[in-house]
Amino acid sequence: MIFSYEVPLCFYFPFPEENKRGTMKKILGVIIIFAFMLPMSALAQEQNSEASTTDTRVITGTVCHFSQEGGFYGIEGDDGQQYKPLNLSEGFQRDGMKVKLMARLVRGKLLTHGWGIPIEILDIEKQR
Repeated sequence: MIFSYEVPLCFYFPFPEENKRGTMKKILGVIIIFAFMLPMSALAQEQNSEASTTDTRVITGTVCHFSQEGGFYGIEGDDGQQYKPLNLSEGFQRDGMKVKLMARLVRGKLLTHGWGIPIEILDIEKQR
C-alpha cells in the first residue's frame, strides 16, 4: 500500500503573488490614512487649547521657589490653589514675594513639573 500525501501549494507559498500585491495595497492605504490623520488631529488639539485659554482671573498669592526637577517658580494663591506661571519675569522670581496678578488659565498644556495650574501672566504687581 502506497501512501501519497500532497502538500498544498499554499504551504510552500503562504502569500501567492496576487495576494501579496493586495496586502501591500491595504497596508499602504492604512499608512496614507494615518499620515493624513495625524497632522489634522494635532491641528485640532492646538485649536482646542487656544479656544480654552479665555478664562482670566485675578490672583493674589506668594511666589515660591521649588528646587526639584531643575528648579522652578510657582505661585501659591491665597485661594488655596497652586499656579505655575509660564512667563514669570525675572524681577518677580523672588521666593516669598507677595504678588497680585491678572492671569489667563492655560488648559491642555502639559507641564514637566506636574505642579500647579498653568497660567499666562497678563499683568503683575508686587503686594505689601
